[in-house]
Amino acid sequence: MTDILIADDHPVVSAGIRQIVSEVLPDSHVSVASTVDGALEEINKGCIGILIADLELGSESGLHLICKIHDIQPDIRVLVYTMHEEVWVVRQVMDVDPDAVVLKSDEPEELCMALRMLNDGKGYYSTTFNRLLNSLSSSPTLLSNREMEIVALTADGMSSAAISRKLEISVNTVEFHRRRIMQKLCAANAAEMVSKARDLGLFSLEKRK
Repeated sequence: MTDILIADDHPVVSAGIRQIVSEVLPDSHVSVASTVDGALEEINKGCIGILIADLELGSESGLHLICKIHDIQPDIRVLVYTMHEEVWVVRQVMDVDPDAVVLKSDEPEELCMALRMLNDGKGYYSTTFNRLLNSLSSSPTLLSNREMEIVALTADGMSSAAISRKLEISVNTVEFHRRRIMQKLCAANAAEMVSKARDLGLFSLEKRK
């Protein structure tokens, strides 16, 4: 059974998400918080496996909440569920390194798929969010801090399993990030990914020797 926390300050939205969760993961326990402090209080109780977070919690930032969770409970899988499709928001979302992203304009099945994938320890970006990512230039600023870290560790010759242990994330999450990085850099394999990252100036291979 996976405990799920919904962090959203709109009761109607929270109720809709809860209904979808009950259909996709019927054995899950679902709790709801409308503020950052409320969400952290639920998380401190333990056992939360998946966080579904809006980017705006009243006057507070869902991005701030996600960053805090990465620090205190890095094993929690994070699904960003937002109405925002602006380029600058897409970049901010990628900077906090979520495991999944679904837009509120997406069909309900996208949220269902994201929940199934997260429950299996995998990541998921909705079709619309993938389209937004693909419409952006493949520039260094599009890679999140975690993605750049994975590129650098790959350049050091580390396997997915070794990176997983070092970063304290699952192997599936490492592979998910690698696929996303290769897609963004138009790389066919890990070696080409590292080469293109070096050419873009994401890091210096010489300094890492």
